[in-house]
Amino acid sequence: MRGYHRGRWSTTSNTDQTDQHQFQLTLNGYTQLVTDRIKQGWSCYLVTILFQQIPGSPPTIISRMKQEIQRVYSNLITRVHRKPRTAPPDELPILIGAVDLPVYKSDRFSSPLVRCNRGLHFHALILIPDRSRLRVPLQDHFQSCAHLYEIDGTITKIDVRPVLDGYERVVDWLITFSRR
Repeated sequence: MRGYHRGRWSTTSNTDQTDQHQFQLTLNGYTQLVTDRIKQGWSCYLVTILFQQIPGSPPTIISRMKQEIQRVYSNLITRVHRKPRTAPPDELPILIGAVDLPVYKSDRFSSPLVRCNRGLHFHALILIPDRSRLRVPLQDHFQSCAHLYEIDGTITKIDVRPVLDGYERVVDWLITFSRR
């Protein structure tokens, strides 16, 4: 259907269908990746990372968060595999993540996230291969090695929870809010 939309002519139905189709292909790809790895014996974890106040505009804050996530992943990857640069991709952990804003249920001012970085925080799925140097579950590793991941105080908390079932639902949730 053609129509006048926000000051210009557009064909929203074709664009919306193409975007929706592309989104569904992306979602299916990530879901397949996660379910294939789980079937191979990998462990899946839902990780939430909270940050101290980061100065700047939202794009600056998000950029800094991404740098910190890259640093966390770089530290983790060497704990999972001795030589990650020469390792095949199917022996390395997988991180699928997105920046998120809080969704307020009832009292929007009760959460500490409201006051920090306009509520921006980071969610990720981390998949750990069955053959790993980690000898403890990921949540125990992050807890015992917090000094490696929360170095300069930018990261205030890393919450790790194992995902034991419902992988498709968790992937859908993570990818869907990354579109916002």
